[in-house]
Amino acid sequence: MELLRRSRARLVIALLMAAGLVLAGSGAASATARAEIPAPGGSGISATVLFHGQVVPQPYHPDPDAAFGDRKCRQIYHDYDPTPGCGGFKLDFTLHNVRSRPGYQAGLYSTDYYFNSYADTARTFGCLRPDGTFDHRTAFVVRSEHEQLMRTYYFTEANWVISDLRSNPTQDSGPQFYVNFPAVQVNCPDGMTPTQFGLKVTNVSLTIADDNVFGHTTWTTPGPFYA
Repeated sequence: MELLRRSRARLVIALLMAAGLVLAGSGAASATARAEIPAPGGSGISATVLFHGQVVPQPYHPDPDAAFGDRKCRQIYHDYDPTPGCGGFKLDFTLHNVRSRPGYQAGLYSTDYYFNSYADTARTFGCLRPDGTFDHRTAFVVRSEHEQLMRTYYFTEANWVISDLRSNPTQDSGPQFYVNFPAVQVNCPDGMTPTQFGLKVTNVSLTIADDNVFGHTTWTTPGPFYA
């Protein structure tokens, strides 16, 4: 019987690993998902978007003024990650076939300074019972449509992407973004604990208005991505 229980436990762990789900600390689920975006409008440049680094705080006790610790919501200098108190996610784009564009081959640089990215987000909140189960009667959803994602350092600069492609001729490159959500008030009955139950990200887009290399182009994918 003991051997059977151990075998079942190993099987569950193996299935979780195969699904790409790894628990990364208190309430932070770290799993990755990809979406391929064909070249829009015959631009020749396709994209891959990677959804990763998501933080879903469980329990949910954000401190909007905290710059450190488990309740951290405030970012400090050169801080480009979702915080453990407020949560968020990252989106990395990889652009393909840029080197085939005439402007790139001519040695030109972009006439647009930044890539920009947008997405719709839906965060589900509610309360945990004393036994740790989620009380769906307390659930509510906070939505944001066409939210502009935050820029990750200089990695969203169009000319940095071009320079990176020229410096690494065998690798593709692209801009990187993240979201650190604002705090939400979650009121629970006595004995229950506030929590963020889940995160859904849809309608992801990447856009640029460049006359030389990338064109006036928008890459889109409906997703959805979940955490």
